[in-house]
Amino acid sequence: MNLAALLLCLLAIGSSEIWAAPVPATAQVSKPKKSPRKAAPKRRKPSKAVSKAPKASREASGIQAARPGTLLAMAIGVLEKNSLSDQQALEAFAQRHRGDVDGVLAHMVLGYHAYLGGHYPEAKKAFEAARLVPSPIQDYVGYYLAMSELGEGDHDAASKLLDDFAEKNHSSPFAEPATLKQAELLLSSDHAAEAIALLLSPPVSLSESAASLLLGEAYHKDHQPVKAAEFFQKVYYLYSTSPQAYHAEQELRQLRQELGESYPAPSEEMRKTRAERLFAASQWKEAESEYRGLATLASGSSGTRDHSRVRIGVCQYGAGNSQAALATLNGMEVSDPEADAERIYTIAASYRRLDQPQTMQEQVQLLGQKHPESSWYEKALFMTGNHFLVSQDLAGAAQYYAMVYEQFPQGQLAAESHWRVAWRRYRERNLPEARRLFEEHIRNYPSSQQISASIYWLGRTLEPESPADAAPYYRKLVQTFPNYYYGLEARQRLAKLPKVPAKVDSATSSPEDFLGQIRRPVPDSALDGKLSASDQERRNRAKLLESAWLIDLAVGELRAGIIKDSFNFSLGRELAHLEVERGRYNVALEYGKRFLGGYFAFDLSDLPREDWELLFPLPWWGQMKQKAEAMQIDPYLVAGLIRQESEFNPEARSRSNALGLMQLLPATARRMAKQIPDDQARSFRLASLTLPELNMAYGTFYLRLLLKQFNGSLEEAVAAYNAGENRVAEWLQGATFEEPAEFVESIPFTETREYVQAVLRNAALYHKLYLDGQETEKTGVRSQKSE
Repeated sequence: MNLAALLLCLLAIGSSEIWAAPVPATAQVSKPKKSPRKAAPKRRKPSKAVSKAPKASREASGIQAARPGTLLAMAIGVLEKNSLSDQQALEAFAQRHRGDVDGVLAHMVLGYHAYLGGHYPEAKKAFEAARLVPSPIQDYVGYYLAMSELGEGDHDAASKLLDDFAEKNHSSPFAEPATLKQAELLLSSDHAAEAIALLLSPPVSLSESAASLLLGEAYHKDHQPVKAAEFFQKVYYLYSTSPQAYHAEQELRQLRQELGESYPAPSEEMRKTRAERLFAASQWKEAESEYRGLATLASGSSGTRDHSRVRIGVCQYGAGNSQAALATLNGMEVSDPEADAERIYTIAASYRRLDQPQTMQEQVQLLGQKHPESSWYEKALFMTGNHFLVSQDLAGAAQYYAMVYEQFPQGQLAAESHWRVAWRRYRERNLPEARRLFEEHIRNYPSSQQISASIYWLGRTLEPESPADAAPYYRKLVQTFPNYYYGLEARQRLAKLPKVPAKVDSATSSPEDFLGQIRRPVPDSALDGKLSASDQERRNRAKLLESAWLIDLAVGELRAGIIKDSFNFSLGRELAHLEVERGRYNVALEYGKRFLGGYFAFDLSDLPREDWELLFPLPWWGQMKQKAEAMQIDPYLVAGLIRQESEFNPEARSRSNALGLMQLLPATARRMAKQIPDDQARSFRLASLTLPELNMAYGTFYLRLLLKQFNGSLEEAVAAYNAGENRVAEWLQGATFEEPAEFVESIPFTETREYVQAVLRNAALYHKLYLDGQETEKTGVRSQKSE
């Protein structure tokens, strides 16, 4: 029985709804519209308030755990429900606890709630009361008291509070914003020289883009327009994708008019930096504009001009306009070899997109003749191989992939190309050659993304003749990649192997000869739960804030530690668990993936249970289980699919406009609504796709139809869910596969192949976590073994 078949037959027993919907992810900030040019420079006033923190789900685990009458419960009532009775109770609680930390926390909650609502006098009163008692969160109290003074318009009082804030609270998450805010206040009160001094010698590290923007404003106000222009240029050219770049652009336009011929010309290097950063951010229109300027720069080097002229066409290609790219690049004479190689590659890519394969191949051949050692030629060969693979010309694809790793053995695409040739030989049932190539792949590319596949399929070439010879390869996968797709497949193959001695074959290397170099891809620090003294202090402060449901402040506390150390796994875990507390499961999952990287190579015993639960959550479990079982689908398969599709974000929206937990296109959901037996789901509205229950109703019904269409094949149905029924039918036409894993590995679209493996792997992990033969308190699910 393969992995998918096992998942199909395992249907969970029992149900209880546990975690609830995460709040919507913060909306993306749209680029501001350009305003008309003004005669005088715009002076920024200090901002008065911060944006509201995201609300927690009403059924988030932290809310559910709160006992009535406690500080936590009252704080939740105030911050999440705006409850007047809880506010009155919390005020009484604060009075009873004057002089202790609980009283400080109660006042902090009251003040923070008033501040977020714009009720600054009430906020000041609460913060001033909290300030009377020394506590570990004095910096929070002081900062928000200053912000409340600013909200009331008392700039002098706010400035006094912030004057030495950073010096006294060097490790506070508010040290940087307090310094920047103090500089703003100095500017607004016509103390530009003091603002310049503060920003040039700040007490803590500041964001370069934010500090440079303020320095530009300060120098302008200090009647030093040339110096101002230099700092605005620094923001505009060196931090071109920062939030401050737009404002810097407006200031520079005004300074050009003001200075005339005295305006300092930006250097070629600065202009190149802006163009490259916009290009890297796929801001094609803006990048094209910058490259056009560089291409006509009289003082620029010939290499810069060549590179910029080519990049104009590359930007057009990136923006989806292949015809414009061809018009720009065809016939262009370029002396710089690397620029010319990129030009020819982009021409070839454009012809591929326009479905002109013969012309594409001619360009690739030309690229190989002119620039045979360029990385662009390596990319062109790989691209051509991909074209033939998707077109089902497997022999043609293998030919180009072989050229990649033969001509670029150390190239970035060598390992993947080698694997695809090896896989082609296996599909041809040229097992001796496939075996040789699988072994060669393991020896030459031990860090390859295809290493687990190579080990598995090497074992499969040996298994028909000698199951015992295959066993070491399967055991290696189980030990080294226990929860990878092929680790799970290998576990099942091992369970079916007969107990017979291994054959001695001098033609085949001993597995130990080369498998020993393959190590489990797990960073040691991910399993190290030790905290430094400073991290422990930060964690304690976060826990204190969490105890009063000041979750967004607790998150900010931990983020401050992570900004200083991006590999701080311990604080990253804490951050993920805080997001679970307020029911933002998609955000928690993002943090979990970041700070517990390589977790699929962990054994379940390597991580605490709560870590696995944040990596594999089960929100809306009752609804999920009911909808899945109504369609005779394993609910853990649905969980695995949702985890891959939306990471449990009910308001997720893809580039193709797929919506909700199961990422359904509106047209697909509308089609399901006409057939679904669920009366509630019959009436389709677009907004219903963001409602978990209805989204899962449509998604599970659609998945059931796909299973029926593909004769119960889970692999084929999941592939169709991602790539569409027609494509899967095309891939199956005339093909034979000895096992489902062979079909999965043969999927020509990398995204779909990895998607199918991920969904099945996720589902298997859900089974291991929640159907492990023990009672599971959170889900109420019991293992079938106990039935």
